[in-house]
Amino acid sequence: MDRSNMDKGLTGGSLQIVAHRGFSGVYPENSLIAFKKATELKVDFFEIDVHQTRDGEPVVIHDEKIDRTTDGKGFVKDMTYKEIRKYDVGKWKGFPGEKIPHIEEVLEIANDKAGILIEIKKCDVEKLGEFLNKSKVKKLFIGSFNLDYVKQARNILPEIPTSFICKHVPSNLPELVCCGIRKLDIQFNSLNAEIVKILIASGFSVNSWTPDSEEDLLSSIHMGVQFITTNRPDILKNLLL
Repeated sequence: MDRSNMDKGLTGGSLQIVAHRGFSGVYPENSLIAFKKATELKVDFFEIDVHQTRDGEPVVIHDEKIDRTTDGKGFVKDMTYKEIRKYDVGKWKGFPGEKIPHIEEVLEIANDKAGILIEIKKCDVEKLGEFLNKSKVKKLFIGSFNLDYVKQARNILPEIPTSFICKHVPSNLPELVCCGIRKLDIQFNSLNAEIVKILIASGFSVNSWTPDSEEDLLSSIHMGVQFITTNRPDILKNLLL
């Protein structure tokens, strides 16, 4: 699918399974093994978080500090890429030897096997775009809680569709439409079937994040969303069989 037609092609289509930070319910989040296991499950997408090192390299990690998910301490922005690669991102979850991935490594894993939902935490959008434009991944979305980042992505990478990430249904829907945003990633417990119906009628595709239990996943399925982002894509796949 052409990137410029992603929004149109997925709105109203089949439910898209998104592995949150890879298959993070079982494997260390945002690690290469989590992404590889997600592709083995044949998910439609996996979701990643992007920060930038001191020397400008986009790396895949959720937090601004490495303390929670590695055996090191400190802010991503204060470390060079070489320095940040010294730390282990898998040991805490029983998979030692995993390193904080560079965006390029993650793109190579996805290749033509899965799409990627990119959440920008803090990085240079133009630098990120250099890697995205070189990749073979055809199914890409760029999103953020920070609307300024989403607007930058629309301007710098107009062929890649964008999404606005939020905990609650945003009140500025007309502004988002004017910005060319056609996908909303909303926390699952802020949604219901009526809200989803209204959002879809307004021209948005809707991503529910992050239901993990069977009960919450079934609830999201019945709401009629087009995407479900979950730490347990294995459970979601079984429910959809």
